Amino acid sequence: MDTGHVEPPPDTAPHHLLLEAAGSLSPVILRAAVILVALAVIAACGNSSQASQGTDLSNVALQTKDLPAGMVRCDLSGDIASFLDKEKSADPATFARVKSDWDSARTNGATAAYAALYTDTGGHCADFLSGSANPGAAPYKVAVNFVVQFKDESSAASGYSTGSFFHYSVADLKSGGAPVVEGTATGLTANAIVRNANLVSQTVFVALWQKKTFLVILAILNVDATSTQKAAVSESSRIK
Repeated sequence: MDTGHVEPPPDTAPHHLLLEAAGSLSPVILRAAVILVALAVIAACGNSSQASQGTDLSNVALQTKDLPAGMVRCDLSGDIASFLDKEKSADPATFARVKSDWDSARTNGATAAYAALYTDTGGHCADFLSGSANPGAAPYKVAVNFVVQFKDESSAASGYSTGSFFHYSVADLKSGGAPVVEGTATGLTANAIVRNANLVSQTVFVALWQKKTFLVILAILNVDATSTQKAAVSESSRIK
């Protein structure tokens, strides 16, 4: 994979729950990171859940063992299910945005979702929760993962090929000019796309893939290419 493409630095200003950062980053390579961190933040309001078929999404999602030594799992990690009840009064604006996105995903067959967030220290996890840090500008290691289960494989495949999940799609990854790798060449699945990029002060890996009834988004910042590929392949292998 070509990691020689250099892109402009992201906006470094902090944003509440990091949702606004998605629109300020150029190109769209970091949209996954900021959106997924926001979802991980709001998922902290929830409890661990299981998909309708009984698969524990927390077991499919990114694990500590998938990542380089020293990265820690943030307590923000969790499911999205109970957010709508608890976040409505705490943060109405975020509630409205994510409710709209989640309702759209459910209309297209999504049945459950789980967000996982890792970084290099517990202090940085706390910074994300408070909104005092923008993951799009982080100079340290960050890994953000979102796993969605659909009612059937055809819905998941459609979500990959034509959908825009939480404002994030295959078309987004192809925009901006950086090279991408697609299909089985990614080492993941036939429905997969991976984009690596070097920003001025960051390295970025973003992968989107569909396997069986699952759609997975994985964004990793400031980790070497061998380790990011290992993380993606390890996670994908747990989808049975």
